[in-house]
Amino acid sequence: MPSVLTAREYAFVWISGPGPHAAVTAALQLTPSDAWNAGDVNPSTGRARRAMSWQLRSDLDDTRPLHAHVDALLTVLATRANELRGLWVDYDLVLQCVGHYPSGSHGVHLDREVVRRAASLGLAIDLDFYVVEEHADDGNPPRRREGEATR
Repeated sequence: MPSVLTAREYAFVWISGPGPHAAVTAALQLTPSDAWNAGDVNPSTGRARRAMSWQLRSDLDDTRPLHAHVDALLTVLATRANELRGLWVDYDLVLQCVGHYPSGSHGVHLDREVVRRAASLGLAIDLDFYVVEEHADDGNPPRRREGEATR
């Protein structure tokens, strides 16, 4: 009997730009969940990374709804609003939302308060959603692109 698939959702903030990731850590006074510099070797591919990446995950379990992950991140980042605004000119700041869903319909609603909060922090919003086929449920999510956080 095949297992019943459940939605998996998570979010993280992804900051990329010039220089070392330590500069972002110093500016925000936050420890990243994951970070690397351009030229660092990606252990999963053995190739050099093309760009610096600084990532902060919500640290909630991926069975929690997406809006909980987003709210947790925006709450933390609101304490660093001025510092984030200082990064706007030189860095890309992205609220990355990811969902892995069983076959069928799904959707996401970002209410205007979430959009307002993200905009006030200078965050773009990127939504990556994947349909996971029942036969492919081996416990491993689909392969992610280089900039996406690993879980």
